[in-house]
Formats: sequence, C-alpha cells, structure tokens
Amino acid sequence: MNRKNLYSGRDKELFELSEQYEAAKTEGKSIYLDADDCADLADWYALRGKHEAAMEITVYGLELHPESTPLLVEQAYLYLDSRNREKAKQIADSIRDDYSPEVKILKANILLGEGRMDEAEKLLDTIKGEETLADIVEIVYTFIDMACLEKARAWLKQGEERYTDDEAYIAVTADLLYAERKNEEAIKFYNKLIDRNPYSAPYWYGLARCYLDTQQYDKAIEACDYAIVSDEEYAEAYLTRGHAFFHLGNEEEAIKNYLIAEKYKIVAPDFVNSVIAMNKLTNGEWEEGYKFLEKAIRTSAPDSESLSLFYANAALCLHKLGNKRKAHQYCKKAYEINPEDIDAHLIEGRIYLEEGNREKAAQRWSMALLYSPYADTWYDIGENCLEAGDLEFAQMAFEHVKEMEPDFEGINERLSVVYLMMMDMKNFQKYNQLCEVPINTKDVENIQRLLKENDAEELTKIFRKLMNL
Repeated sequence: MNRKNLYSGRDKELFELSEQYEAAKTEGKSIYLDADDCADLADWYALRGKHEAAMEITVYGLELHPESTPLLVEQAYLYLDSRNREKAKQIADSIRDDYSPEVKILKANILLGEGRMDEAEKLLDTIKGEETLADIVEIVYTFIDMACLEKARAWLKQGEERYTDDEAYIAVTADLLYAERKNEEAIKFYNKLIDRNPYSAPYWYGLARCYLDTQQYDKAIEACDYAIVSDEEYAEAYLTRGHAFFHLGNEEEAIKNYLIAEKYKIVAPDFVNSVIAMNKLTNGEWEEGYKFLEKAIRTSAPDSESLSLFYANAALCLHKLGNKRKAHQYCKKAYEINPEDIDAHLIEGRIYLEEGNREKAAQRWSMALLYSPYADTWYDIGENCLEAGDLEFAQMAFEHVKEMEPDFEGINERLSVVYLMMMDMKNFQKYNQLCEVPINTKDVENIQRLLKENDAEELTKIFRKLMNL
C-alpha cells in the first residue's frame, strides 16, 4: 500500500513535499519551497523524531528565504529540543519581527527555561485577546514542557468557546490531560481524534502512552501497532511497545523494539544494555547484570547523564559477587562523574550496610539527603534497608516518610510489614488498618510461624507479595 494514502489534509501535503525534497536531494538538484512550507516540513520531521532532517530543512529554507521569521522560530525550537538554549536564544534575539506572537511565545519559552516566570507571563499577556489557535496550542505545549500544568490549563481555556471542535484544540487537550495523569479522560479525546484521523501515528501513540501508564499493556501494544502501520518510522511507538512487552515479561520482544528505537536515535546506544542489566538485577542475577552494565558503560557517551548510575549499579553487582574493593572503586567513579547522583549514594549506603558498617551507611545516606531532603529519598533509604535486612534502620526511614508526607503512596503497607517482622504487634495494627488492603489474620499467622522457623526464603516471597514488589 502506498503510505501516502494513509495521510489526509496537511499531513498528506507535507508527506508529498518530503518525497519531493528528498528525491531532489538524492539527485543533487534544488527544489523551491516557500518559507511556511519549509517551517511546516521541519516541524513534521521533528514530530517524527527526525531532528537532523528537521534542522537540515530549516537551513535549506533560510538559504531560500533569509531572515524568514517562521523558519528562524522553527530552528530556535529545534535547538531548544536539543538542549542548546544559548543557540536558541541567539536566534530568537536575531529575529527582527519582535511583535509577532510566535516570536513572543518563543522568547517566553526561553525565559521559562531560565526560571524567569514573571517575565515570561508578562510577555505572553501582551498577546491575550488576539491569540490564534496556533498561538494557544504553542503556549499550552510550552507550559506542559515546563510542567506548569495549571498555567497550561488556563491558556487552554482561552480558546474553549472558539476552538472546542477544532482537531488541533482536541489534540492539545488530550496531551494536557495525559500530562495531568488523567488517563481515562485523555483516552476519550485520543479516540475522538482517531475517529477523525485514523492514520495519525501521534494520536495512536498518545493512546498507547495512556494504556501503558494504566498498565493495559496489551492495548498499549495494539495502539503502537496502529501507530507503526501509520508511520513505520515513528520511533516513539517502538520505544513504548518495548516498554509494554518488558512489563509483560517478554524480554525478547522488548529488546527487538528497543533496538529499532535505537536505530532511529530515539534512545542512546547504552539504553538496551542498561534495561537488560536492570532486569537481571531485579531477578538477583548479579553476574549477568554486571556484564550488561559494563556494556552500557562502554557504549555511553562521556557526558551521559546515566553513566554515574551505571557505575553505581555495577558496584552493587560487584559487592554481591564478593569484590568489595572494586565495588567501592566503582562508587568513587560514580561520584567523580556526578557528585550529586542520589542513587549512587543510596546504593553505596546499602553496600556498607550489608558489609555491617552502619556508620558509613548512614554517612552515605546523609549525603543523599543533603542533595535531596525529601520523603522520596527517605523512602528509598527504607527500601535499601529492607533489602539489606536491617529492620531498625528501615523502620526509622519509613517513619520519617510518614512524618513528612502522611499520605505517601505505599508507606502504610511498608510500616505495617516492618513492624510485623519486628514482632511489634501494636504498631503493626496501627498501620495495617490504614492500608488499602490490610494484611489478613491468616497471613499474619503464617508470617509469625515462618519467623519462628527462620524460613527466610518463604518470608521473602510473602513480603514481596504484600508490598507489591
């Protein structure tokens, strides 16, 4: 089937333009495209993860149309996407059309990235009342990207009466609902979009993300399949399908999809090895996990944000394999790469605890709390203590979580299990009654029996089940 037949409207026009442009490039010929077409084509490429092609078409377009505002704006956004904020700012400052809403939105985006919220909002306020649908969509996505969801919702309401039935408005509404974690509502909007445009890969992908987040993995895979039928190079669909297969325990299919996503440069080369490694670690396969972490380290870029974490997890594997000296050397490497990597401090704390050095464990966890003094960090400390079998430290850490955030997800379950293991029935009852699904009398009796028999293996199975591990 000719892929062109899957598209409609502007998508079909842009697909045809991309064919003409790429054919001319292959033949070494020039092709004339107007500035708006170049900008739209760049955006079309970017949405499909083809950032090199997107940047290339903006450069080509600017050769044809020097100082074109739409092209300069599009190029600046491409630099923002690649985290080159300084270059994006230079381009924005070079645009002469200061009064254009799209330029104001671009500059507001840059200000937001610099933490200058008040200045950004004042600039955006200057276009209120005159904003087009395109302006509203761009502003909403800008606030979504900055995780300012209330502000995104406020701007979305600006177009509620005028654009409620417009496809672009429905699309940005769906994406905002997804960002707000209102997956069931988002699913309705994505389905509405698919009814209008059944061959839109982004709409199927949006639906797949919702299904993945709500643990409907089979439906997520099916939605990704439709996205790939619509656009076989839609890289994000392969990545999401990989995640869904991974959650279903189908490691082979997950890796196949991750490798395709890697081919389309949506994930770094070290990603697949790290995913396999973490799966091995979850199953206690330390030697195999270490092998894949070493591969991830070798394939990582020197400035990779994940490199310190790879070293820290490799250190845990080395510790489990009895190589104490090298384990701590790897932790040192992790700190050299990123001294503020919370996970590295947490992992070495666990290593020290399992070595019987509670003082050094506490020192490492103090460093983690120095950089991240939040309930999440205390919770992770508690988890590491549980894994290491230190109930006293685990109890202390989880009580800190309860004090800081009484409704922290899963905290009542953790505390009830810890107190049960400590045979503190008073505190066990206190927290067990707060659990969404309290531990029943039969489980309590079974656990008490196993504690007396010191059957560690069976106890571990029960506790992992009770704590949804």
